[in-house]
Amino acid sequence: MTTRPMTFRGYTLRAHGNNCPSFLRVLLLLALPLALVACSERPAPAADEATVARAVDVTVEELRIQVWQGSIHTFGVIEALEEVNVAAELSGTVQAIHVNEGDPVEAGQLLLELDPQKRQLALLQATQQVNRTSAALAEAQLRLQRRTNLSEQKTISEEALDNAQLTVDAATATHQQALASQQLAERELTDTRILSPTAGLVDVQAVEVGEAVAVGASLITLQAIEGLRVHTWVSEADIRHIRAGGNARVLAAGLAGHEFQASIEWVGVSADPDTGNFPVKLILADKTDALRPGMTATAVLEGINIPGVLLLPESALVDRDRRRVVFIVEQGAPQSVARIREPLLAAGFGHRIHILDGVAPGDLVVTSGQERLLEGTVVSIQSRD
Repeated sequence: MTTRPMTFRGYTLRAHGNNCPSFLRVLLLLALPLALVACSERPAPAADEATVARAVDVTVEELRIQVWQGSIHTFGVIEALEEVNVAAELSGTVQAIHVNEGDPVEAGQLLLELDPQKRQLALLQATQQVNRTSAALAEAQLRLQRRTNLSEQKTISEEALDNAQLTVDAATATHQQALASQQLAERELTDTRILSPTAGLVDVQAVEVGEAVAVGASLITLQAIEGLRVHTWVSEADIRHIRAGGNARVLAAGLAGHEFQASIEWVGVSADPDTGNFPVKLILADKTDALRPGMTATAVLEGINIPGVLLLPESALVDRDRRRVVFIVEQGAPQSVARIREPLLAAGFGHRIHILDGVAPGDLVVTSGQERLLEGTVVSIQSRD
């Protein structure tokens, strides 16, 4: 076999037949140090590329001292400002009913009638009695006049004249009593026709035709529509922010697009034991036939002015280790970072919460993107469009 010499870095190598593998091993051993040297001579990455972290995009809001007047949204029921119970002023049997539940009525409109027959007979008797007493009184007065003439002529005694005067006085009293009985009978006959005392809606029809009713029995219940109010409820967190006399707006569920002005009439002092909410009543300023008692409505109550308040957007709060915290952006060069703060909070105002301590006016609080933040995370502030 022919031997062919090879030269490598000043060395002459000669391969002989089957010794070729040994030759390759020697060659690799000599080349490895050279490869390591070549790798060590590559340039190192720039320091900035190693240290600059990728920023998390966030939006922020600057905290400011402000005067707060928020609105409180509640749900309620429209009810009549006055509920009128029409009761029977005398006993009798219902003869006719002229209205149904839900009907609108005017003041003085006939609602129902009781059987008038007994009252008609009573009035007839009273009238006859008035006629009799009137005739008796006229006769007594005529006798008195005669006795007076005779007394002037000295033909009768003073005692006879006095007796004539007493007879006239008694007849006058009897006649007056008969007149009173007649007036009472007329009134009772009139009261068999039950009239509406006010304009409103028939809420409850409590009797039927042919039913016997006693004095004081409820016949019909009316909801007066001259004035309406809204009965609503406010949570314990919001009740201290409203006052009687404040303004409100009412939106009826069945009248989309219509808004009615109202005022806060009354604010309850004790909460409902079942719900923990406080009752509030609103007076509707607008008179309209569109609203009816029993309708549901949304009420928007204007809160009182509270000056010097630092408010935190509720969206800024996140949970970290069972704590409610916020992230504040600490601006600096070359990068801005997020810092965790645990604010001391008071009651909320709608979707904002009163801050007592832990953050300060001028702080940039993160309102979106905070779910990806940790203490010291590099951030990039994005504009809110």
